Amino acid sequence: MEYAKETPSSLVLQSLWYGLKMDLSMAAYLTTLVCVFVIAALFIPFFRKTWAYLIYTGIILFIQMLLIITDVESFKTWGTRIDSTPLKFLSSPKEAWASISHLPLVLIFIGLIVIYLFVFWIFRKTISRSIVLLENNKYRFVQALLVLLFIGALIIPIRGGFQLSPLNQSSVFFCNNQYANNAAVNASWNLMFSAIQMNQLNKNLYQYMKNEEVDTIVNPLFEAEGKFEQVIIDSNSARPNVILIIWESFTEKVLNKSIDGEPVIKFFPELIKEGIYFSNCYSSGDRTDKGIGAIISSYPALPKGSIVNYPEKTAKLQGLGKIFSDNGYATQFYYGGEPEFMNIKSYLNGQKFQQLITKESFKDAEMNSKWGAHDDAVMKKLVNDIPQMRQPFFTGWLTLSSHEPFETPVPTVFNGNDKETKFLNSLHYTDSVVYSFINELKKMPSWENTIVIISADHGHYLPVTGKRADDYRIPILWLGGALKKQNVVIDKTVDQLDMAGSLAQQLHFKTEPFSFGKNVFDSTSKHWAFFTYNDGIGFVTDSSRTLFDNAGKRIVFEEGKSAKEHERIAKALMQKVYSDFLKR
Repeated sequence: MEYAKETPSSLVLQSLWYGLKMDLSMAAYLTTLVCVFVIAALFIPFFRKTWAYLIYTGIILFIQMLLIITDVESFKTWGTRIDSTPLKFLSSPKEAWASISHLPLVLIFIGLIVIYLFVFWIFRKTISRSIVLLENNKYRFVQALLVLLFIGALIIPIRGGFQLSPLNQSSVFFCNNQYANNAAVNASWNLMFSAIQMNQLNKNLYQYMKNEEVDTIVNPLFEAEGKFEQVIIDSNSARPNVILIIWESFTEKVLNKSIDGEPVIKFFPELIKEGIYFSNCYSSGDRTDKGIGAIISSYPALPKGSIVNYPEKTAKLQGLGKIFSDNGYATQFYYGGEPEFMNIKSYLNGQKFQQLITKESFKDAEMNSKWGAHDDAVMKKLVNDIPQMRQPFFTGWLTLSSHEPFETPVPTVFNGNDKETKFLNSLHYTDSVVYSFINELKKMPSWENTIVIISADHGHYLPVTGKRADDYRIPILWLGGALKKQNVVIDKTVDQLDMAGSLAQQLHFKTEPFSFGKNVFDSTSKHWAFFTYNDGIGFVTDSSRTLFDNAGKRIVFEEGKSAKEHERIAKALMQKVYSDFLKR
């Protein structure tokens, strides 16, 4: 009730509208089996019996009502909608009873039965009047075809519409108020979604050794003396603005690549001369959702998923969005595509971004990419918006043009219709857009008090080098008028996970440290990086790179010395990460 009191009634009403697509999705799932019954009824008399539909309706209705009641109590207890968590209690009856024994179970049960009987009576009347329609099967083959077409059409509400990404929690999240967002979620749909994923959450799939041994291996990796260089100008008058550019699929492999004398990345090397460049950095994973969680929350990618996909877990994550917001910054995040993709919107809302500027903010003419608005359209909006932003501000921008299918709104530079050439053309295009953006920033009075951080969300397997570890090596660059140094290249091995904590410490924010990151500006910090891919782990140092395949239980790539020792370190890190994930 406390959540409801603090939430404007207008938001509660909006949650009904935004949640409708999830309600329709669940209804479509439940309707599918009824449609199968109807087709069967055209040929088998048994399925024309009223009681067959009454039994199905009675079972489904009882389950739905029980879920609604359980969901209410679940939200009161945990502040989250019902998911697979209560199912874990079924194997522990004592703990299950302890969790519900304080409730007025008798009154709840009586209320459930009364409402159930009333609603079932309404359904019974409706079914009894409609069953006669199944008797007329003169054109049963035509009727069966029509019902089959209807079943096919149900895929539209099931996946939530015609958009690229299928329905998920982010699809119904619409504001920064978590109660209103939660109210839009359909309880049954959420439980079903969570139950499907439950097998990945209820045990550590990467249990290699005793936890004490893990701590012995992992803890020294993060040891440092805490003496770091201040690279951002300290100002007593104003805190610096921060712009974070997350560049889709920007792999380090393309920086020195040319085709017929034309560099793939033409302008970024010029920007390197203006800032601090990390030349030996590795992404945490291989997907956008993994990269966003790694950059903003310094949370490692999982081999088969991302914590961003689990709103109940990301709500507890530390992150730059929360930190900047809590320190009085105006916070915005720009993305020209669908924010629901991979549950990114729910994560950004949880990170307290006060504004999400997504595809709805652009004109139809600007939606000229399969994913949404191309990078130049988003860049122009950013340039237009920044002068009006309250300072200090923290602004994120996730690019999209260099995502498959690698479309560009301008003529291509490199000839060829193969996948690699398209990819390189898309990077060439975004490179020019980012460069133009930086040049526009320099014209603004706020430039002298601004830091820009450019980081890939992840690397890419193209261009192929024959060394899989190269696929995770990414460029990261700090620049801006508030930066003390220029034309500095840091070639020690660092991790994408290191950036959030390093930035927070540069700005002297009082916050708990990011437990999976290091301070890249601390000369005493260890030089290493850790990443994951589909059921695999990578560990990198200044002199070696090791990839371990968990499914095959073997090293699949090694470069340098100490592969066996680094395999042990990678396993310990993976076990530590997954244990932490399960606890959240």
